[in-house]
Amino acid sequence: MRRQSKKSLITDIRIMIRIAAETVKLLTQAGWMNLVVITTMAAILSIFGVLFRSSIAISGFIDQIGSDLEISVYVKNNASTKDAIFRIKSLPEVSRITLTTKEKAWTQMKKQMQVPDISNPLPDTLHVKLKKQEYSAPVIEKIRKMEEIEDVRFTKDLADRIKIASDIGKIVTLVVLLILGGLTMFVISNTINLAIQSKKTEIEIMRLMGVYNWYIRAPFILQGGLYGFTGAILALIPLNVMQGYLDKMAAFLGLVNGTIALYVVMFSIFILGVIVGAGGSLISVRKYLKV
Repeated sequence: MRRQSKKSLITDIRIMIRIAAETVKLLTQAGWMNLVVITTMAAILSIFGVLFRSSIAISGFIDQIGSDLEISVYVKNNASTKDAIFRIKSLPEVSRITLTTKEKAWTQMKKQMQVPDISNPLPDTLHVKLKKQEYSAPVIEKIRKMEEIEDVRFTKDLADRIKIASDIGKIVTLVVLLILGGLTMFVISNTINLAIQSKKTEIEIMRLMGVYNWYIRAPFILQGGLYGFTGAILALIPLNVMQGYLDKMAAFLGLVNGTIALYVVMFSIFILGVIVGAGGSLISVRKYLKV
């Protein structure tokens, strides 16, 4: 039993070595077409990586900017400001509350402009910061219903535009991904087809000898996968250049630009490259290789 298991393992290793050798042979025979396919893959994956990283950066910047937007809450003159702060702070969506007393606001106004000699008409103002900008509508509705509150102001138009810009960025990235993915599969499929045609006689001989179908197909699929993997490596160059500019921009704006997003994009590029490369080869094999 042990001898049979050892013999089976040796056979499997030989088969894997043979498939790897056939893959290298296919790449050698492809010649300059390798450069064309890999360059195309690298260009397409670079575009995807840059758009994907840009989308993440824009979303991150928008979230940070959106989280800095504050709701201005004006307390009634005859109401308790402390009670208003307590009730608003009890809302789970609220992150922080900053109080600007009417005395402080009146003093600042008199410094900035000439005002008549009258009693202070301004109310106490609460600057409410939310945990997420998406909570603005329900929180404003709750605050308006509080008896201590006279009025609520929020730059809703700016918040809406920020959300729309983020959504558009995500949609554009998805559309570009689908288009470029289809184009890449088309290029790889045609390249694999040429490889199949060049080995047509050899494939017919293997079929007559009873060679397994997966053994014939595997080198072509590996060829496509290697195209995608190599293209992904080259696509990292423009991605890292862009990351440098994003880091400078984040530092200039005083925003946080995490490196985790870069690793997510890099991983996505490699996964996409291999899947698209192998997928394009598989489509061509099923279409042109009748085994």
